[in-house]
Amino acid sequence: MPHPSRRHAVLALALTTLASMPAWAQIDATRPVTLVVPYPAGAAVDRVGRALAKELGRRLGTTVVVENVGGASGTLGAKRVLRERPDGHTLLMGTVNDMLVAPAVLKAGYTMADFTPIGQVSFNTTVLVAHPSLPVNSVDELVEWGRRSKEPVLSGAAGAAMMQTVGGTLLADSAGLRLQHVVYKGGAPLLNDLVSGQVQLGTIALPSALSMIRDGKLKALGIISARRDPTAPQIPTVNEGRHVKGVEADLWTGLFGPAQMPAAALQQLSSAVNETLRDGGYKAAEFKAGSLPAEPGDPASFRAYLQREELRLRPVLANIKAE
Repeated sequence: MPHPSRRHAVLALALTTLASMPAWAQIDATRPVTLVVPYPAGAAVDRVGRALAKELGRRLGTTVVVENVGGASGTLGAKRVLRERPDGHTLLMGTVNDMLVAPAVLKAGYTMADFTPIGQVSFNTTVLVAHPSLPVNSVDELVEWGRRSKEPVLSGAAGAAMMQTVGGTLLADSAGLRLQHVVYKGGAPLLNDLVSGQVQLGTIALPSALSMIRDGKLKALGIISARRDPTAPQIPTVNEGRHVKGVEADLWTGLFGPAQMPAAALQQLSSAVNETLRDGGYKAAEFKAGSLPAEPGDPASFRAYLQREELRLRPVLANIKAE
């Protein structure tokens, strides 16, 4: 055990270090925190962001305001955050789309390295859905119906450089299906047109469409993943049929700040995220909505996960062109 005088010296040094930190090195409870959701209100990420904002505000002792900055596959919202001071008061509800897909497919003007990863928040899957009027009830039936058609099959997509859109492209390539994306400015407007029948087919985040599937307003043709989604285990994957194999378009969300965020603010935010992820009520509500909360972790492990994902997706995204 260290000598008492040494322990006192270490404690004094720690207190001196904290006292010498600039005020913005920690979250200032007298100032609100802005959580930028880079998609329109009503999107799956928006719902996750609003649920997280409420929990973060309670744990940080301040107000967390959600700001929707949609457009350009999430890149407009991401750039909005990068323009702000890295003091922990402007954060991004980031996703695989704006962090990995869009920078690879579009000239986004930034990379994941421009951000500070704070913590993973959720996992979601992409679902292929159809309006009830479409005369198919499975992916195999869709492929066979599409092969008989003289025109490409039109499929709604939530953005040009989105994993949901990538999933539709990979599915079509696997099955030899001619697919033409109808690109929307987010999941909410796509969902509106799917339910109204303006577009009969689409790829969208499962939490966005789950209530419509449960109510019979949309048909779920398949989860675009290697395994069924635990929040809707009755929906088969697209890989369970005859025509499509090895296709997945899994989604995730996470909390990010600008690069060079002070360690004190980063630790505060990481702790608040982990406390939220351990909350039984929060976990149950997210699961019911079709979203799987991530396991608690730390910024370093989240950064390592992102780097692995970037390497895994690089060959897939290299062949994707924004439509």
